[in-house]
Amino acid sequence: MVHLRPSLFTLPRVSIAIGCLVLFCSDSAFAQRPTGGGRGGQPSFSPSTVSLAVNVRNASGVPMDGATLVTLVASVGSYNQTVTTRDASTATFDGLSPGDYDVEATYPGYQNAAEHITVNALGSTMQVYLYMIPESAKNSPGPSAKGIVVSPKLQAEIDKGLEAMRKRKFEVAHTHFSKGLLLAPGNPDLSYLVGAAELGLNHIELARQNFEHALTLDPTHERSLLALGELQLRNGETAAAVATLEKAFLKNGAGWRTHLLLATAYAKAGRLPDAETHARRAAELGREKGAGARLLLGEIQRAEGKLREAKLTWQEIVTKFPGDPSAAEAKKRIASLSAPQTVVSVSSEAAALANLPVPTTPAIELLPANERPWAPPDIDSREYPLAKDTSCSSDEILPQAENRMRAQLKNFEKFTATEHIEHQEIDRLGRPGPVKSRDFSYIVFVNRFADDSFFLDEDRQSTGGGSSFPTSLATTGLNNLGVSILQPVVRGEFSYQCEGLASIRGKATWQIRFQESKNSTTAVREWQREGKIYPIAIKGRIWLSSASFDVLRIETDLLEPVQILGLTRDHLVVDYGLVNFSASNATLWLRWDDEMHMDLGGHRYRHRHYLTD
Repeated sequence: MVHLRPSLFTLPRVSIAIGCLVLFCSDSAFAQRPTGGGRGGQPSFSPSTVSLAVNVRNASGVPMDGATLVTLVASVGSYNQTVTTRDASTATFDGLSPGDYDVEATYPGYQNAAEHITVNALGSTMQVYLYMIPESAKNSPGPSAKGIVVSPKLQAEIDKGLEAMRKRKFEVAHTHFSKGLLLAPGNPDLSYLVGAAELGLNHIELARQNFEHALTLDPTHERSLLALGELQLRNGETAAAVATLEKAFLKNGAGWRTHLLLATAYAKAGRLPDAETHARRAAELGREKGAGARLLLGEIQRAEGKLREAKLTWQEIVTKFPGDPSAAEAKKRIASLSAPQTVVSVSSEAAALANLPVPTTPAIELLPANERPWAPPDIDSREYPLAKDTSCSSDEILPQAENRMRAQLKNFEKFTATEHIEHQEIDRLGRPGPVKSRDFSYIVFVNRFADDSFFLDEDRQSTGGGSSFPTSLATTGLNNLGVSILQPVVRGEFSYQCEGLASIRGKATWQIRFQESKNSTTAVREWQREGKIYPIAIKGRIWLSSASFDVLRIETDLLEPVQILGLTRDHLVVDYGLVNFSASNATLWLRWDDEMHMDLGGHRYRHRHYLTD
């Protein structure tokens, strides 16, 4: 039996069962030290006043170009002030009493941005950030929040098409994907696949039309954005490629391939510092695939006049990737640096980058079967865009989040909801099997512990009778995760680093990376098999609202594979939001949706929970 269960003063565990092997997160008591500052709550504050700075930015984290009106209204009392932003698009409110406030920013051509905030006396000044979203994005189409259903017939057409793509039978692949598109005309993946087949047939314009159509269905569709950006690069449309690839980065973050394409686009546009930054990240994130990115990095460095750095970069290719075709090219470039030559200006070198060939980046469907993605990438293989010139400290942010959490929980005894759970097994080609699901009546009891701590105990009852999960794989205790990562009792077992100001669901959020000690005594996650418990060290990121300090998202991965269990992946993403409880006319910040991808003993699983009310 393999299971994961939370225990007192620990974070939730996950366990899996296959036959006699059981994986679950236990519903046993979980103690957590919460912290204060929530809607409606009035924690005890010192009587000092606070100066509040509201920084207004666009969706990329850049200060707004013009003056923005910012209104601040107290939840209790008569305070109601409107201030116009000044330097760096900041509105300042001085002499505020601690308490709850609502802040709203307005700017022509943008949707109003509003947040509920708690001003506290943890310091004499407080900084919050608001992100403005263009009006044009208000009704942007996109896929359903719960995904797109793939019928067995549609899956069969996709599988046949992918198999034909692997054999480079692009006409056959096009036929199957086109049949699939007739079955699901609103599925952006199908439009992308038809475009990929057209690309294989060298029908460039038709491929482009399909990628663009996929983006009308889902403007954030990552593969279509990258494919379109690559076609624009190949066609010499540098400015358009930069815009497309920047959108891909902004909406989806970036792995090595996105960084490589962005580096090429910036190099062709003459934006050499930006090109160098992304080429370096492509090389680092690409790991064993990083030779091509290093070759490009050296070219950019040479164009910047950094000849010594360029030589070192190319020497690294020869040393680390001796069997890669890029190694031979690197040797030629090193030799060219040593050969007598006429002086060439940096500007001439930079102009030559405009003629760089677009890096070879094979489409996902043409990769070997064992390289096809079946789960999100590891947290250290993908980066997210961060606002420039915005510093942060986890030592300052984490107490604010802890304070917010204490107030969220202190007035609750229990809360109920309907929980929907889905389970799928995924085959070696990344194809998901049938979904097995079940609904539960879900109750979480909030219990006080000591003076300022709580533990959460959960219970669920299947609405269809019986109490089992859809399969022998069960996951419990996930409501504890956000509290556990933040509570002081386990904070000493983690290292935290605030990476910067990011954007989650259009909200300005502090992005904090955390990593658990390998020898942690208060493991956040555990697996249990045959009565023996195995602590599982994790790493991850947590995103906290820069205004309210609520948790918006947590993403975790294994710190390292657990060989004794055969556990090589355990990827978890949990999204949080405000849940209204109509029966009690109360609200609480809870997990909305969580999704796990696990590779256990060579078997791959996807497990999803979400609350429906």
